[in-house]
Amino acid sequence: MLDVKQLTGGYGERTIVKDVSFHVRENTMLGILGPNGSGKSTLLKMISGSLPIKSGTVHIAGRERSRYKSKELARKMAVLPQLNPHAFSHTVRDTVALGRYPYQSGIITSWSAKDEQAVQFALTQTNIAHYAAHYLSDLSGGEQQRTFIAQALAQQSSLILLDEPTNHLDLAHQQQVMELLRRQVKKCGQSVVSVFHDINLAALYCDQLLLLQDGAVYALGTPQEIITAEAIAAVYGVDVACFTHPITGVPQITLKPLTE
Repeated sequence: MLDVKQLTGGYGERTIVKDVSFHVRENTMLGILGPNGSGKSTLLKMISGSLPIKSGTVHIAGRERSRYKSKELARKMAVLPQLNPHAFSHTVRDTVALGRYPYQSGIITSWSAKDEQAVQFALTQTNIAHYAAHYLSDLSGGEQQRTFIAQALAQQSSLILLDEPTNHLDLAHQQQVMELLRRQVKKCGQSVVSVFHDINLAALYCDQLLLLQDGAVYALGTPQEIITAEAIAAVYGVDVACFTHPITGVPQITLKPLTE
């Protein structure tokens, strides 16, 4: 579904992402991990096309990204950036409905039953249907975050790119969003690539993890292969204790307290 080869780029003359390569199959969730400044969000922007690439390629469904027309690309890839803190002037329903833009044609768009079904499904799955008539500016950060996740779901693209989708969410809604994304991957055939700060959450729900250090790939593999005390110490510079989740069997970490 997504093939990234030797991707390099950044901002102006400053190179942030360095020679990054990885492949994401269909029905797969990949989590991107790394400390602040490691290039996680920059990599996601380069994949989506919102940031220029200095060198390397991005192929989506076997086709180079730049060869897609904008609406055609939007039917293949949905992007959820980090939440914009500024006020919004749209209602929740109108915001989610924007996810159906790639399927509209002509000067006067024709809203179909399929469009309405996709919007209602997204509103329901993210538990924001009761906010449909509310303006985004009146909602909390967590509610706004779920609205934009619903917009990405309504787009019904094969690939979803997310930058910290559980940011601003409490524990219950973190679980709800991650279970929803997992369900989309396993039952709807979609692939998800997401940036995470929460290592345990990423390990719990992702099939594969990409660990970045200074813009380069430190490790790529399953959570069992990636989440080790040695890797976390090398990349994050902290000592952790690793343990196995009692239900899923995936690795989890906890910080070791500093001692004098």
